[in-house]
Amino acid sequence: MTRSRTGTGAWITAALLAGAAIVAPAAARATAGTTVAYTTFPPSPSPTASPTACPAIQPPSEQNTPPTAPGAPTDVQVFMTQVLLRWAPATDADGIACYQVREVWNGAERVVGTFAGTVTSGSVYLPWPPYGVPSQVHQLYVVAVDTKGAVSPPSGSVSVTIYNDIVTPPSPSVSPAVVTCRVAVSSSDWWSGMSTSITITNTTETPVSGWRLKFIFPDPGQKLTTGWSATWSQAGSEVTAVNLDWNKTIAPGKSVTIGFLGSHTGSNPSPTRYTLNGASCAS
Repeated sequence: MTRSRTGTGAWITAALLAGAAIVAPAAARATAGTTVAYTTFPPSPSPTASPTACPAIQPPSEQNTPPTAPGAPTDVQVFMTQVLLRWAPATDADGIACYQVREVWNGAERVVGTFAGTVTSGSVYLPWPPYGVPSQVHQLYVVAVDTKGAVSPPSGSVSVTIYNDIVTPPSPSVSPAVVTCRVAVSSSDWWSGMSTSITITNTTETPVSGWRLKFIFPDPGQKLTTGWSATWSQAGSEVTAVNLDWNKTIAPGKSVTIGFLGSHTGSNPSPTRYTLNGASCAS
């Protein structure tokens, strides 16, 4: 009789654990934004992101050249809200202190996960879609930060879909960034100065309402001074231009023109890696 009771208890315990695994997604949806661990997830083959592995980010200088860009994320796997990804390492004379997985969300850049400088693969957690929203797409990319706080150009990006209320989601949607715009650049320079005009064209069939253009200065001596027809800022080698109220909407096939003045230290290569609201721009 003792053996019979023990067997029944083990069967009940197994049934309860199975039930907990089935209702886990609904519970996670009710607490959107928190990190939820699932015992049913296969063991992670690589580290989970740490929030404390990166030094303070510093503006670039002649003595602090940014790292090269890491490789675009590959081998992406998704289970519920956990995303596993891998990237090729960046290089830097001062050494890589950390890698950050980032995305542009609601028009602003945010860090999804941070990894030590020796790590080139790992897992991050993304938020569940809001209640009633079947899925949300996140566009992820990687930057490297060296031991002096200089930030590399961003890697290429991948789009990852997080599904709501699905215990075993469909195959993850992972694809290169969609080109949604085209930029035409006209620039002139002199001694240590430069003047650049950028025309942004909406190449989609829907209006762009509110935009954020980003690009990379290839040379650490290139600096933004001032600009017009947008709100301009620079962080490391990355320059950002945000729409003003009067030009925030770009109709399909239409364009807006903005521009800036800047300085350089003798080398003034053309900016690279234009993105509009996180999506790549053709040039």
